[in-house]
Amino acid sequence: MRALVGCLIVMAALAAGDAMAAAPKKPTAPAKAVKAPAIPAHVVPTEPGLLPDMSLGNPKAPVTVIEYASAACPHCAHWNKDIWPAFQAKYVATGKVRYVFREIVTSPAEYALSAFLIGRCAVAKSKTPANSGPYFAVLETFFTGQEAYFKTGDLSPLTQSVQKKTGLNPMAQLDCVTDEKQLDAFYKTMNTHAEQHKIRSTPSFVVNGKLIEGHEMADLDAAIAAAAKK
Repeated sequence: MRALVGCLIVMAALAAGDAMAAAPKKPTAPAKAVKAPAIPAHVVPTEPGLLPDMSLGNPKAPVTVIEYASAACPHCAHWNKDIWPAFQAKYVATGKVRYVFREIVTSPAEYALSAFLIGRCAVAKSKTPANSGPYFAVLETFFTGQEAYFKTGDLSPLTQSVQKKTGLNPMAQLDCVTDEKQLDAFYKTMNTHAEQHKIRSTPSFVVNGKLIEGHEMADLDAAIAAAAKK
């Protein structure tokens, strides 16, 4: 655990240094606060002792879809880019589905953890900590920046983008990823949820409590239709 935290400290410090070095010397305008998605965005408490869920959509929808994914997973980034827009438009924006994102850490762990811990931190430090909008803004940044990071190993473009979207400067982001108490709580939450639903790969989807086969739109269409009939 401490070795992983040490790795995060080094990675985040490098990113912070690059970001600050690239910053202009003259004063800049304050970072703009992230705009909440047009659809409802909620931070939802789960079990006592676990971190809350990050959710989008109608909290009273008849169907809940939980995605287990990693910010460092190429298949997850593909799903976010190619399938999420249609899924969101068809089910989440229309109020038919409540969508919940749950974290799974895959290699490189420092990338996935940076996305998840900074995302949660952005929510906690925002003026509306019950709104999951900042979390999903950070997650989107890491999904879209994944390919470039794998080529360069440079987190600084992501830390700068996160600052623009959430107002968290690189030093604040460094604090987020080096909080050992939060890291322990994160792993406890991830392991509890993953074991509950027997998650073995990413992305995986649970529809109204049932782990489904596949992750393509057709797989989700069938599972949602079946769940809605019950």
